Order: sequence, then structure tokens, then C-alpha cells
Amino acid sequence: MPVEDLTTLPTGTSVFVDTIIFDLHFKSKSIQCSALMRRIALREITAYVNTQVLADLLHKSMLAEAFSKMLITSPNHQKLKKLFDRDRSAAIRLIDCQRNVEDVIAFGVKILNITRRTIIDSQHERHHYGLMTNDSLHLHTMANHRLPLSHIVTQDGDFGHVGTITVWQPQDVIA
Repeated sequence: MPVEDLTTLPTGTSVFVDTIIFDLHFKSKSIQCSALMRRIALREITAYVNTQVLADLLHKSMLAEAFSKMLITSPNHQKLKKLFDRDRSAAIRLIDCQRNVEDVIAFGVKILNITRRTIIDSQHERHHYGLMTNDSLHLHTMANHRLPLSHIVTQDGDFGHVGTITVWQPQDVIA
């Protein structure tokens, strides 16, 4: 399916929202992503995430916050791990990352659980579509929702070849 412009997402659409969309919003790198958050909060759009999206967002936000507070020299997982190895109390200074996840929940997104069955059965998506682990979990979660979700908002180009979904992308991402 072709990639669609996020600004044309119709009111009333139910969508799965990938981690990067929230990350772009919180980093102020896409006005379109922030507009989507407002539309979700106003219940114009019904948004779904799975627990992996929230965990990814927490991780990305923690790295960005540690970097912005100059606790690490680049937003790199290994640098943050080394910081925590040296100083476990450094985690106490990282509070915005938790707030970001709580804000996403407050927007009114619906959270879908990843179960043992999801992990096992998502092998189909990995093999059939050649997807990485997290993307296969997202696609499997979408397909197995009580009302299967056929729309995803993402910046990830790996979903473009999946013919069963419509991919919505922001067009204004600041590098």
C-alpha cells in the first residue's frame, strides 16, 4: 500500500501509533506528530499502542534526557549503561522520560498487551514480511486485535510493503 500523508488522516480512524511518532512529538521535531497527539487527546482519532511501544518510548526518552542533562556525551545506550554502572543514583535525575510515557497514556491511547502467544505467533510476520522483531510484534498485535487495525502511523519505511495496512507518515520531520 502507498504511504499516506499524516495530515490527511480522516477523523474517526483507529490507528496503531509507532514509538517514533511519540518521540518526534516530545522532541518537537514534527508539528504533524504533535497535531496527531492533540487529535488523539480530543478523541478525533482512536490510537492504539502495545506495551513494546511504551517500553521503547521510555528507553528513547531516557537516553535523550540523559544527553540533554549532560549526564552522557551522546544519546547512546552503552554510554547510559556505563553511567548507571558508575552511579546507580543517576537514574533519580531522569524524571522527564517517565512523564513522557504517562503523557501518552493521558492522551487516551489504548494499550494492547504483548503476550507469550504474541511473541510466538509473530514469527509469521517476521518470515512473511521480512520484519524486525518489534515491527513484527506491532503488525501481529494490529492483526489480532478484536477489530483488526489496518492503519499505522510511523516514520518507519519497513511497513510500506505490507499490503494489508495503510501507512501514515508525517511529512515535516526535522532531522
